[in-house]
Amino acid sequence: MMEDLEKLQDFEKTRRKLKLPVDIRPCIVSLLDADNPAASENINPFIIACELARVGKEPERIEQILNSLYISPSRLRGILKSLITKDYKYYCPNLEERGLCLYDDHKDCWWWSGSPAKNKKGWEEKDFYRHHWPERLRRTEECLYRAIRAIEIRKGWQPGSRLFVTWDKLYQESRISRDTIGKKLQLLKDIGLIKYIPGKRRVKGSRVKASEVTRIIPIPKPSNSQDTEQP
Repeated sequence: MMEDLEKLQDFEKTRRKLKLPVDIRPCIVSLLDADNPAASENINPFIIACELARVGKEPERIEQILNSLYISPSRLRGILKSLITKDYKYYCPNLEERGLCLYDDHKDCWWWSGSPAKNKKGWEEKDFYRHHWPERLRRTEECLYRAIRAIEIRKGWQPGSRLFVTWDKLYQESRISRDTIGKKLQLLKDIGLIKYIPGKRRVKGSRVKASEVTRIIPIPKPSNSQDTEQP
């Protein structure tokens, strides 16, 4: 209880200092603390910018705040350009997975508990198990699905981002037979776990066309007919 009180006090102190609205996520406010070195790590500046945009901050104010975190001008320009071209969203489960949540479980956070239901929409990687997908998939299919998720993480992209990947890349991540990858991708598409367009376009450094692969997020529940196991 005392720890929660300290987190709330730190949140209010930084929030008031930066004149931020009360509905901003506390984990993002924590990143904005001047003593937090994680603010400029990985894609955290972009996540901060997305949250500031979500709570209604104009690009000029977002730029001011990111400047205070010593984000390089070129990086800052890229962040602001991305905000203009697409409405990116980072939900609590995603922030927890990235280690940004102030709690071990985002459901313990006061912001999550008090936020409108619409803010809780998103995805849960645990849904893959909660919906019993591993029991319905062959081992090779599960490995391939995990490989797609692994590529998202390596690239630092949102769950459900559109990927252009070669079968060689999927083989490196999944270690299933390369000859079966196309068939397995089609199966994952047919049962509703991914979107898949084979041989969509070439990617840098590859002599073959990459396939377009996108995980369906939130992870769907399987229908009774979506059982890939065969006797």
